[in-house]
Amino acid sequence: MRNKTILAIVGCCLLSTTFFTQKEIAPEVNFYDVTFLRNSPAVEKVLKETHGFVEVNYETKDNFTINSIMLDKSNKCNVKATVISCPGFVPGRKEGMATLYAMLEKKPYNFIFIDSRGHGKSDGELLTFNGIKHYGESQYLDMVATIQYIAHYNKKHNISPDIIIHGLCSGALHTVKAVAHLKEHDTETYNCIKGIILDSGWPSISDIVETIIDSESISRCKTYNLPFLQPLVARLTMATYNTYFKEQHKTQRPITEIINNIDQPIFFIHAENDSFVPIHNVYPLIATAKNPTSWFIKESSHVNNHLKYKEEYAYHMEQFIQSAL
Repeated sequence: MRNKTILAIVGCCLLSTTFFTQKEIAPEVNFYDVTFLRNSPAVEKVLKETHGFVEVNYETKDNFTINSIMLDKSNKCNVKATVISCPGFVPGRKEGMATLYAMLEKKPYNFIFIDSRGHGKSDGELLTFNGIKHYGESQYLDMVATIQYIAHYNKKHNISPDIIIHGLCSGALHTVKAVAHLKEHDTETYNCIKGIILDSGWPSISDIVETIIDSESISRCKTYNLPFLQPLVARLTMATYNTYFKEQHKTQRPITEIINNIDQPIFFIHAENDSFVPIHNVYPLIATAKNPTSWFIKESSHVNNHLKYKEEYAYHMEQFIQSAL
């Protein structure tokens, strides 16, 4: 009887182990799939092990360590330029911009994708009271440090100094501030920048908060089958923003006041039916920029242009890069 009991316990343990311990399934590698792109460890692993990317870290002027992932193809081809990408607010991880590499993989470009402060492996805070309150004030210094790092790296390794910058949503905001800052404080690095791509851009945080809250609350309430709560959720969230964050954000200078100082050509991309950042927000930027071109997409959604229209996006991006170089 005792032996039967022991055998039964062992059998149950084996069955439990088989049932509850499942073999981890590696995600399908697809640089155009949101589920894969949001699995940062999986994307990072593929970029490093299969495509030759390496991690790099450097310091900003206000002493934050910024983590990036970089590819140097100079030992394989004559590199013509380095593409720097600055992602948006959330999730805003560097691995999520690997789509740009997939589009231009066969082109003679180096790449660097960054985690801005508070994202991924970089220093800083993001989804905290202070992180939200002061968002947009200093993130441009992350891009300044990245551009300067690449300029120094290219010079040291005798690689083409030409740089193309891609900024997505709030990454576009940080990019414009960074380039304007470099023009004033580091002209040598500034002159390395040959062109700028701004996808889903806007002038200032306070301009787009209401539409973002409205669209996000619609999406969240729909997900949880509570659409009737959306107006209440939106009003409460907006009231919280107005009480605790709006005045601080209003102190930030809109980039419409500095983008006209940038000499490089700027390519604006925007979805016509973007409900988070309606297209009218980009018009003042285009009107103020010195050398703008634009591509408006009829059927797309916020920050999904490069995912939904990969062939067209790759074509327009390459055409712009070639014209800028």
